[in-house]
Amino acid sequence: MPRGTWVEHLNTWLATIELVDELGDRVHITPHQFRHTLGTRLINNDVPQHVVQKLLDHMSPAMTAVYARLHDKTVREKWEKAVTVNSQGEIVRVTESDPLSNAAWTRISLGRAKQTLPNGYCGLPLIRNCEHANPCLTCPMFLTAPEFLPHHREQRGRTLKIIETAKAAGHIRIAEKNTKILDNLDNHLRELRRRRSRLRRKDHPTR
Repeated sequence: MPRGTWVEHLNTWLATIELVDELGDRVHITPHQFRHTLGTRLINNDVPQHVVQKLLDHMSPAMTAVYARLHDKTVREKWEKAVTVNSQGEIVRVTESDPLSNAAWTRISLGRAKQTLPNGYCGLPLIRNCEHANPCLTCPMFLTAPEFLPHHREQRGRTLKIIETAKAAGHIRIAEKNTKILDNLDNHLRELRRRRSRLRRKDHPTR
């Protein structure tokens, strides 16, 4: 459809529904604004991204990814669900005074990376530099959950091999560094198994 025809149809529809703002004034919506709002709402209502890509006639998934912005409420729910165990294998509990709660959440969430890692989540503010040589695992902002148990087990196996190889070659510092990682992985695995067991008992209580 030619752009001019599309704009004409949009303006006719807006006039028909008499779209106004909170002051009662007629609202002017551009085609770009309409597409952006439509795409964002479709994504936030769990419409698959490839479907949105087709509806908006995007050439690549990257173009559609721009619209994949979850509502703040949804982001918070997903974050709180993921926040269960930190880098020391300790349970993280979100309380009323926690910086992830209520009004503080809005401020904090704007500065968070909100990106998932292979076996957890990064909670480091975007403006901070990561000082940890091993990506995130030994970082105090690292968070993980039972769903990542297979990744932790796989990484533990690789870490053990690195330690064994380093010791055999006399690379003590490499072995020591990876031993710390191994200890953290063991803490994660132990606490996550306990949490998974508790969740299973809760979902399937014995009668």
